[in-house]
Amino acid sequence: MLLFAHVGLALASARFFSRVSLAFLALGSMLPDIIDKPLGLIVFGSPSMGRIFAHTLLFLMLLSALCFYSRDIRLFSLTWGVLIHLFLDFMWNSPETLLWPLLGPFPSAPLLDTMSYLQLLFSGLKNPGILIPETAGLAYLIFFAYAGRRQALAWMDHHLG
Repeated sequence: MLLFAHVGLALASARFFSRVSLAFLALGSMLPDIIDKPLGLIVFGSPSMGRIFAHTLLFLMLLSALCFYSRDIRLFSLTWGVLIHLFLDFMWNSPETLLWPLLGPFPSAPLLDTMSYLQLLFSGLKNPGILIPETAGLAYLIFFAYAGRRQALAWMDHHLG
């Protein structure tokens, strides 16, 4: 998945909660990629090794334990975002990564330069399993921005007008 599905669908899920930090939810929805993409490039020499430590159940369990211990809504929101990210990445299809280190090392990935990797990512949009969530996420982000704009204008009119 790309940005729109991760962030848009994570923010859409916030409608099921009475309290949530939208900023931390959005951050959590991208956190596995924010951590793993640069790390994969630095440690393994390829951006295609972008599903490593933060794409594991171990990472999610550590965040969940911190969330349970702190009872902080920001940490809950961050953890929920990471869970949604792993779900949208279909991580159950990569049990070696999801259950790392139980099943051994991370699976190898082809060594690609950055442009080839980006071409590979965008070619995934030909797949309906990627295109539909990306489109739904983008649609929700547009709705979210429009609704937020209306609320901001109403607040300014009430308080400044």
